[in-house]
Amino acid sequence: MNDDLLHAQPSGSPYLTGNFAPIEAETTAFNLKVTGRIPEALHGRFLRIGPNPVMAPDVTNYHWFGATGMAHGLRLRDGKAEWFRSRFIKDASASAVLGLAPIPGPQYRDGAVNTSFTRIGGRLYAVSEAGSLPVELDDELESVRRSDFDGTLEAGFTGHPKFDPVTGEQHALTYEPGEPVRYVSVGRDGRAQTRASIDLPHTPLIHDLAFTASFIVVPDLPVTFQPQRALAAFPWLWDENRDARIGLLPRDGDVSRLQWFAAPRCFVFHFVNAWDEGDRTIIDLIRHQRLFVHDRHGPGEGAGVLARWTLERQSGRLSETILDERGNEFPRMNGRFEGQAYRYAYTAHWGEQLSFGPARKHDMLRGVSETHDYGSGRVTLEPVFVQRPGATREDDGWIMSYVYDGNRNLSDVVILDALDFTGAPLAIIHLPVRVPFGFHGAWVADSPSP
Repeated sequence: MNDDLLHAQPSGSPYLTGNFAPIEAETTAFNLKVTGRIPEALHGRFLRIGPNPVMAPDVTNYHWFGATGMAHGLRLRDGKAEWFRSRFIKDASASAVLGLAPIPGPQYRDGAVNTSFTRIGGRLYAVSEAGSLPVELDDELESVRRSDFDGTLEAGFTGHPKFDPVTGEQHALTYEPGEPVRYVSVGRDGRAQTRASIDLPHTPLIHDLAFTASFIVVPDLPVTFQPQRALAAFPWLWDENRDARIGLLPRDGDVSRLQWFAAPRCFVFHFVNAWDEGDRTIIDLIRHQRLFVHDRHGPGEGAGVLARWTLERQSGRLSETILDERGNEFPRMNGRFEGQAYRYAYTAHWGEQLSFGPARKHDMLRGVSETHDYGSGRVTLEPVFVQRPGATREDDGWIMSYVYDGNRNLSDVVILDALDFTGAPLAIIHLPVRVPFGFHGAWVADSPSP
């Protein structure tokens, strides 16, 4: 038995306790209590998603990434919190456990969907990675159908598509065992186009991507599909025999012009943003020194570091600058600046021992940050930036977070003024249940921007 396996986390129990623990039932609540005032311009739904096993799992092989998803949503209108709902994403196994008929749509690639949301062609989808097809949700978060985007997806989709505010398309990198990595673009009409198939000698875990005006950023990092070594149901593990590299793929998908750069050995779940400056491409990201070595049931091996990689396309060299070492994850920004030079990023604290904490606002131009502490025993999940209508400043808007209060074992939705990040919350919406630690959130406005 090798040393890594000998010292491996023996079960997935840390991801089933405290606020990682699933909630047992769906929730519907109306006319929620509010402290403060909700900005009246916020008309829409603030969503969260994460893993929530529909029945008690086997802790020995439980993996945080592999469970049935649950969507949570808060409806805001005219300064009021109209309703809160939690709904299971009805994948095949969840439907069977709940005694429901399978939802319509393709009856394949019907595994758990628990990672993020995207809106394409006027429809809201819950999405996941490593092969599962998206699930369309209605306005009240009920599962409507599985979707392969009218048969245009060649394989599975991704858990982290990125919207391009210039072209209106969604960019995606898809991966799953037995398939090449694909660069997929999904248009406003809801139809997908595979623009590139990238054959690699292994199957890397690719959770996220970044893009610029000219390139798609392709990570090839040393967490790879290794079912023979897995202790849990999500068999992507650290590979000591793999180096790290990052690729720049022309946006037309011409793989013959894909340029690779040697990168620090690390793993990256999330990119903040990327853009081009002359012959340089600059990528801001959250990097982890190693993952899935001793903890093979989730990402519990250290804090994320906010870093900048500068790629010199003429020389093929990459240089790194560390921007914040205090433990950061789940980065968000003003989406109108995706793929372009920008100034502000927002992160949630992610530290040692699976710990969440305060939110941070990073001024990437000045190299400084501000911290919003939600109070003793209160920790934020991913902070989501929502731009104020008519804003001219990049940071003119609101930060919305699901905040877990360990003192009450309940959650709130907290709204901050992004221009007064350290100030008192504008509004705290008190929820009747806790929202477990999970993955991503989204603000879905009633009238989406063009």
